[in-house]
Parts: sequence; structure tokens; C-alpha cells
Amino acid sequence: MENLINLDTLRSIFGQCVFLKWPPGTKGGCRPWKHLTLADMTPEYLGDLFSGNIGIALGQVSGGICAIDLDDERLVQPFLRMNPWTSQTAITRGARGCQVWARIIGDYPPSCKFKTSGSPHGEWRADGCQSIIPPSIHPATGQPYIFISKCPVAKVQYNEIQLPSGTPGFSMGELVETQQTQQPNQTKHTTEYTQLCHPFHSSTTTTEDCHPLTSSLTVTDDCHGFHGALVEPHVATEKGHNNAKLFRLAQAIKLAMTLGKPVDADLAFRLWWEQSEPFTKRTLNRDTYRCEFRRALGAVDGDPIATAWMASAGLSAPGTELLHDNNMKRLAAFCHCLRDSDGRFYLSCRTVGTLFDLHHQDAYLWLRALEDYGLIRAIHRGSQKAHKATEYQYTGRSSTQ
Repeated sequence: MENLINLDTLRSIFGQCVFLKWPPGTKGGCRPWKHLTLADMTPEYLGDLFSGNIGIALGQVSGGICAIDLDDERLVQPFLRMNPWTSQTAITRGARGCQVWARIIGDYPPSCKFKTSGSPHGEWRADGCQSIIPPSIHPATGQPYIFISKCPVAKVQYNEIQLPSGTPGFSMGELVETQQTQQPNQTKHTTEYTQLCHPFHSSTTTTEDCHPLTSSLTVTDDCHGFHGALVEPHVATEKGHNNAKLFRLAQAIKLAMTLGKPVDADLAFRLWWEQSEPFTKRTLNRDTYRCEFRRALGAVDGDPIATAWMASAGLSAPGTELLHDNNMKRLAAFCHCLRDSDGRFYLSCRTVGTLFDLHHQDAYLWLRALEDYGLIRAIHRGSQKAHKATEYQYTGRSSTQ
């Protein structure tokens, strides 16, 4: 849990830096802080660090540690894709978006705002700025800041940070507009558990749609961060969709349990309710929604994906004798267990990616390999727009026979 974070944890992530002490639930105060240096980080000063919110003084005073603050959710994944180094650095989250941390080697520009269509949607934070870190409490939500990634802050040169215009103070409007143009009907939910564990993979789509089970954020080694990531894509953002969102959250939880993840369903529901309450029905309440959620968990006990996955362990499916890789044999056995009385089943590349810890594009190639071997054949290709997985038939016959 975030409240188990101690000074050693923070130092292992942020290294040598100037910690700032703020009142609980605030982002700062009138107390002067820009005079503080590393020399002031004495045991006496740090003794009551966790009695309130914690900030870090950015820039040269903390050895070049800076932060890229992305307030707009639409900017997060494009930025992470453009910057592979972000998979090896600390990332934190407050109420929305995220904050990517970097220790800059060499020169870097002053702090500045990122703007989209003239409105600020983020910030390059350096000298003179400070940022709040976990386990502080966010003043707007009343919930802890969390770690999306607890990797130690990466050392990078400023010119390694890929920004759309290549300079600070850029306008991200073109990037956002491009994303909206390319994905006009994209839903908020994510569909592969693999991205829950490896969020820095590309989200480029293939011809198949996803099994809507999982989240687009990363799992951390803390409980709150994991559950926050699990819940995020299923939070209600408009009225009239809460029941569907709750059922998909239940599916995500059952799949996580199937894969051996330590899931606390009650914590997941609490996080969902805290974010979804503004869009729930006024005539209902938390207790009625929790009962609906528990019923949904029971309804997916017989989820065919989870059932087939467990049944396929150790099974030698017909036609797999020419396959050399054990994972490919398991995939064929999984398909065999999914089939109905006519040998048909629905399966998306993202579900395969979920189960085998693959990027969905690689999972797509695994399925195509089974087609090439003649073990399965596609009857109807899935459509992302229609949110349908591909329908296959298991034949169990090698095309080389």
C-alpha cells in the first residue's frame, strides 16, 4: 500500500533530492522552501517528513531532477510511446494524467507550460518548481498520490526527451488532434491485461478487437497502484453506462485472479465508486451498486476464457504434434477448450496477449501461425469498430499432412 512507503523507498526511487514538508492534503503553503539544499536534509529535518504531504524541489537544487507533468489523459500514451526511456523511470499520478520523472544530464530549459489550443494541459517542471509525490493526499480527490512506476528516476539528456516540436513550450494540439482523428470511436476501456503489466507497449491496433477485460495503466508493486490501474478503464464517465462498466470490471477482476494476481475485489469496488459516483443513478446508492457488483462477480464465475485457460493446462490437443514450442501447444489446447459443439469459438489477439504476456500484434501472429498449420480457421474476422472478436473453428489438422 502507498501508506507503507518510507524514506528508504523514496530515496531508492528519487535518489538525492530536496524533500519539502507541506500540510496534509495540500500542494504547498506559505512556508518558504527555495532556500533549502541537500545539506538541509538532515535526520532531524526528515524525522517528521511523513506527517503531511511531501514535495520535491526540482532542478539543480536536487541534482537535476525534473518532471514532465501531463494533465491531459490523451497526451499520456502518445508521450510514453515516443519516449521508450520512460519504461525505466519513476512515474507518479495524482488526480489525472501522470508525472514522468527524469534526472537531466547537462543543460535543460526553464520551466514552462504545455498548451493545447491555447489552454495549458501540462508542464515542464525544473528549477523553481516543486512536485508532490506519494504517499501524499491529493487535495481535490482526498486519495493518495500513487506510483505508476517505482523504477529509480532515469538519467537522460534533455535532447533525448521527444516532444512534438522538439522544444519546451510546444503546443501539443497537433498531437491530440491527430489521435482523435485516427481513433474517433475509440472507447476508454482497455482490452489486454498485458498492457496492465507492460503499459509502454504500442497501442497500435490490428484487425481484431479485444476482449474488454483489462486496464491501460501499469501494475506497480504496491496494492493501491495495482487496483487503481485495474479499475481505471472501467470508471463511469457518463450516465447510463455504469452497469456495463461494473460488469467489465468484474470480468477484469476474474481474469486477474485466473492469472494469479492478488486482487481485493472490495478495494476495487471502492476505487470504482469514488470515481464513478457522479455518474451513478441518484435513486440508487453505494450499497445497491456494491450488491450489483458482487452479483456481477458471481455471474462471470463461468467465464469461458478463464475456464478454457485452466482446462488447457497439460492438455495435448489434436493436431499439435508438429508444433515445437510449448506455448504454441498451450495456445492450441486453449483454442480446443474454447470450442463449442461445432468446434467454433471467439478469440481476440488481445486475449491471447493477456494470457501469454505478449504484445497483441505478436499474439496476432501466433494465431495466424495456428491458421497456417491448419489447426484453426477463421470463419468471421473480428471488427474493432463492432467490438467483436474473430470467430474461429478448431480443425486440429496440420496443413502439412
